[in-house]
Amino acid sequence: MPHFAGQGLLVGLVIDLNDPEHLGRVKVSYPELGDARSDWARLVTPMAGKRRGMVFRPETGDEVLVGFLQGDSRAPYVLGSVWNAADPPPADDGKATENNWRFITSRCGHVIRFDDTPGKEKVEVIDKDKRCSVTIDSTRKQITIKAGSGGITLSAPEGTITLSGKTIELDATTTLKAKAGQSLGLTAGTSLEAEANTTLSATAVREVTIRGRTVDIN
Repeated sequence: MPHFAGQGLLVGLVIDLNDPEHLGRVKVSYPELGDARSDWARLVTPMAGKRRGMVFRPETGDEVLVGFLQGDSRAPYVLGSVWNAADPPPADDGKATENNWRFITSRCGHVIRFDDTPGKEKVEVIDKDKRCSVTIDSTRKQITIKAGSGGITLSAPEGTITLSGKTIELDATTTLKAKAGQSLGLTAGTSLEAEANTTLSATAVREVTIRGRTVDIN
């Protein structure tokens, strides 16, 4: 693009994300200058360092605000992105004057949302289909994890997974399985009950041992 000097800012449209030096830079065109193209522009971000930082690169076609180092058009910096009539912001809670929501919405619709609504404060991570989510509810003091038609996996191949609480309930609509590669222990401080509406089976390849001060089999 032609070289110019000035202290103002320009609106740009992102046209290239493929930085050959892999520095996270972009190229933009300037509608005010007949769609002249910029040199590679560095992105201004709240945090940046060696292999760390906040990575929110604009998309191709996004409108951005561009400044120039010491007014030199050959040293452009993208200061941030801006919405416009063609590309409006994502929908909020419809209560703009209360300004309760802070959120990030990705291109496909994933959402991280901080809800400061008085009496309903919570943090949410929601997938694009709104079927899988993690909700931290500050009002109810609880965390809810949901997975639509899929599943939830907790994995610690070399460690331990611990569930601890005053009451722990496992509820399956069809089948509940517990399996251990070597041993499975069930211990209760007072009583341990096993009940089945139809059939209860206990099977061992070698021995079955039942011990107690009193053993009733009816």
